[in-house]
Amino acid sequence: MPAPDHAPHAARRHPSRRAALNCCPACAASAGVHARRRPHATAWPWVSLLCAVAALVPLAAMGGDGDESPVASAAPGALGFPAGTSVAARRDAARNLAEEPVGTPAIEWRDSTAVGTPNSGRLVNGVLLPALGEGFYTYNPATQTTPGGSDRQWGTASLVREILEMGRWWARRHPNQPRLGIGDLSRPEGGNFPGPGVGHASHQNGLDVDIRLPRRDGVEGPATAANYDRALTRELVDRLVAQGAELILVGPSLDLSGPPGIVVEWPNHDDHLHVRFSDD
Repeated sequence: MPAPDHAPHAARRHPSRRAALNCCPACAASAGVHARRRPHATAWPWVSLLCAVAALVPLAAMGGDGDESPVASAAPGALGFPAGTSVAARRDAARNLAEEPVGTPAIEWRDSTAVGTPNSGRLVNGVLLPALGEGFYTYNPATQTTPGGSDRQWGTASLVREILEMGRWWARRHPNQPRLGIGDLSRPEGGNFPGPGVGHASHQNGLDVDIRLPRRDGVEGPATAANYDRALTRELVDRLVAQGAELILVGPSLDLSGPPGIVVEWPNHDDHLHVRFSDD
């Protein structure tokens, strides 16, 4: 005598539906169907799938040197990389994307040139510093307001890179401190910088930048010899020297020093650092 069929009446009338209900043990159980176990047709596919997922987890987290991000280890086509893009190139691209501050306009990099000297020169194919970025904001020294004017913050590509590097260092070194205020660089094409409001004898060929002094009260605003944070400013000066600054002008009331010929006391610089990099 054949075994009784305990499947629902609808399943008996529709064999195809019965087959569908037996797609996996979970579906069969939810429908009250006690199907025979077929290890080769039901259990093994699920086990294989779980094993494959488990194998992919560590691969996504590791790289050639143990620190590659999942973004860098993804298939080239998944992120728009051309086929054949090396792992190193994808890792560098991922890191560059991660370093771009959210909301910061893309920088239009150009092959720029500083012509002449900072006191008598011009800027060819200058690069505009974004109004804000990781670890820094910009301000207009003529009005002491933010952001800085787009006609006052052009520099060589190398100067802009130095500022971005300094900002990243500051943000990681002092995550709970106010950002660094970046003032004037140069005009879009360099040359004479008479003002309005605040002018410069230098700042003519895209190699100079003014940086506000960090304040003890944590305010992102104008600083003076009375309210600046000497320890943080000292650390900032040391960092700029380490990055290769060839000149840092500091006010005579700031009690700051550094390598002779690089860190130099200069009048009218008690509220900011004047920093110059070479055009390398």
